[in-house]
Amino acid sequence: MNRAWGRGRGMAALAAAMVVLFHPGRCRAEEESPSAPGIRIGLVNTLFRDTPESLFKLMTRPLKSLMESQTGMTGTFDAGGECRCLGQKLQEDKFQLAVFHGVEFAWVRQKHPDLKPLVIAIRDGQPMYACVVVRCDSKAASLCDLEGKTLALSRQSREHCRLFLDRRCEACGKCPQKFFAKVTSPTDAEDALDDVVDGVVDAALVDGATLERFQRVKADRFAKLKVAVKSEAFPPAVIAYKPGVLSEETLKKFRNGLITADQNPKGKQLLTMCRINCFQAVPSNYEEMLLSIIKAYPPPAEASNQPPAEASNK
Repeated sequence: MNRAWGRGRGMAALAAAMVVLFHPGRCRAEEESPSAPGIRIGLVNTLFRDTPESLFKLMTRPLKSLMESQTGMTGTFDAGGECRCLGQKLQEDKFQLAVFHGVEFAWVRQKHPDLKPLVIAIRDGQPMYACVVVRCDSKAASLCDLEGKTLALSRQSREHCRLFLDRRCEACGKCPQKFFAKVTSPTDAEDALDDVVDGVVDAALVDGATLERFQRVKADRFAKLKVAVKSEAFPPAVIAYKPGVLSEETLKKFRNGLITADQNPKGKQLLTMCRINCFQAVPSNYEEMLLSIIKAYPPPAEASNQPPAEASNK
């Protein structure tokens, strides 16, 4: 079985999301002024971790052409910087929409409570968890038990996994590179889990959906593993807006178009390729999820030396 689940799926996932985003049709601003610059969408920089700026521009250029050829409307996709910078730009109307990881949106909302979620992006189900996985014969029952051991963290690791690891290690007074004897960077999470099974490393950090997928495709090897630590539930990624900037009619078109994206043949194909299941309406408990995650993971400048309570391993 091909072990490479996709080196560029994070970037491709964003591309799929933005293609579908513009599917519904022209917004009112475009109808009123064909020469208008269009809608500006800001993208938080953690969506493009370790991606050169030149590649970002290369990826968005054909996307813009595709958007214009299919919808006739114009728009731009710009790197918005770190989440609080992007939140400020959204607040100041420098962007009309912005894409955040869920926990980052929780941080931004502390300073800009008027910002609203338009839709959430579901990838491999929800809620999202980070899992530290070890062999079944390992005695590790917490992250502390792995100090001085080796850890596999794939280059395609999702942002909530990295945040979880950073905060847990910081609580011990060390960064991950000093907490562990060695942190390897396999190509993808499947390789990381295989390395644990084969005894190459002592543990691997993966997201819950990856672990479930590994169980389905490699049941025999999965049976040799166990979860030593499981994180709190992280809220899904969000496309956000500032009320009053775009018309309610335009917001409704975007929202409805996104939620029905998997019913569009081109959008469904792209979403499947990029491992995005669908877009969903903002659930009634999303605000509760934001409040919960910000208690466990305060904004970086406010993070304490106390570790978040370890979630159940069940």
